[in-house]
Amino acid sequence: MARVPAIALDFIRPGGGTARGAPILLVLGVLCTTGVLAYQRVLVGQAGARAAQLEEMRSMSRRASPALAGKDGDTPEVREQIKRANAVLAQMNVPWGELFAAVEMAQDDSVGLLAVQPDPGAGQIVIGGQARTLPALLSYMERLQRSDRLRQVVLTSHEFKPEEPGQPVEFVLAARWVEAR
Repeated sequence: MARVPAIALDFIRPGGGTARGAPILLVLGVLCTTGVLAYQRVLVGQAGARAAQLEEMRSMSRRASPALAGKDGDTPEVREQIKRANAVLAQMNVPWGELFAAVEMAQDDSVGLLAVQPDPGAGQIVIGGQARTLPALLSYMERLQRSDRLRQVVLTSHEFKPEEPGQPVEFVLAARWVEAR
């Protein structure tokens, strides 16, 4: 049987070739860390700038367009045009994205929407659709009520459709919308 030679360990003698490369590796590590930290600062600055731009855009989108006012000497035609222009401005100020998000989040397979009509003057939204059953409609109303943007969800009309397969319920709901804070 062959003998395994003994291993000689000398802890007193200075390090070999690997110890010479240690200062170089240390300097490289420090340089890499410095570079990564500098890049992180750049990214944080860019993220802050983007967040500021986003907030500015959000505030611009929430800003109401001023209503047009007529003068004392305006003709009836001009007053009618001003009235129509103000109606268009009111439609443009409707928070469409928030309203559609609230309506879509309450949606499920048992309810199909046929119409969504906001009334900017009254701060209301009218939702028309069909539900498979009356309990499905009531459940949909509860989900709408729990949303952040809709309050006072009311069933304004409903009609059972016995001649159609499954006997669905046609409905019209009215709700008040709440502006985002």
